[in-house]
Amino acid sequence: MRWVRIALVGVLVLSAASAALAGSVASPRGDTAGGPASDAPQLTATAEIRRMFMEPGQVAIAVTNHGEAPVRVLGLELLTESFAPLGVQEFDTQVPPSENARDLIVRYGEARCPDGAASQSEPASVVLQVATGDAAVHTVTLGLSHPNGTLDRLVREACAAQAVAESARIELGELTATADGTLEGRLIATPLGEAALGITEVRGSVLFEIHMGATSNAQDGGAAAPLAFDAHRCDGHVVGDAKRPFGFTVWITMDGGEPVAAPIDVQEDRRDALWAMLEARCAARE
Repeated sequence: MRWVRIALVGVLVLSAASAALAGSVASPRGDTAGGPASDAPQLTATAEIRRMFMEPGQVAIAVTNHGEAPVRVLGLELLTESFAPLGVQEFDTQVPPSENARDLIVRYGEARCPDGAASQSEPASVVLQVATGDAAVHTVTLGLSHPNGTLDRLVREACAAQAVAESARIELGELTATADGTLEGRLIATPLGEAALGITEVRGSVLFEIHMGATSNAQDGGAAAPLAFDAHRCDGHVVGDAKRPFGFTVWITMDGGEPVAAPIDVQEDRRDALWAMLEARCAARE
């Protein structure tokens, strides 16, 4: 099978731009050849999730240029009490005048979880270093909307993963081939404390589908579930561009409470087996 990598750029159309512009703050610096400093770039920003194109721990900051000339983003910092600060992240990205946003993929730090898995995001802003055509570099601060559904989701996911990590060890057992070329294995949740665990659901990724069988519970409060793996997508561009091919998720209950989502760690030998299965199954479909 031929694997193809095609770079895709997420496009977002923003409305009510004038209202959002009112919340930005800018200050120029740099050499403007003795002339007056240029006007501050007219930018807005939103936080977005582009699952196919992002690694874990990343968020897309979609920047829209409402001015008349292109600008170049040289650096970006995400500021919020919800995540540990990582400082300025360097870019060299041109943002042309357009109603369509340009995505800047940034990393965020460890989540802060005052309310555990029920934590929500605090107000957030992004600080951009933006160069204009006259060589001036502006520091532009853009407030992100609050409440913010995107950041709420990222905080909930990260805090849920922390909660599960403190209560359970989740392991994907050895994968073995079946007669039809798919793989099967076993997911085991071992308690690290006193809470009894349960497994309610398992989901695959953009490339792999997972089917869960009947779960079982152990005397020590642990739980296990048989899993069947198959190829989900075989498109060359999807395979090439998938940033989280093994982004599998399990929902765990603790002492019968609400299920909490947590990532499944896929060891290297399991990844090799899944890649081999994907290639064979996709070749058989051609």
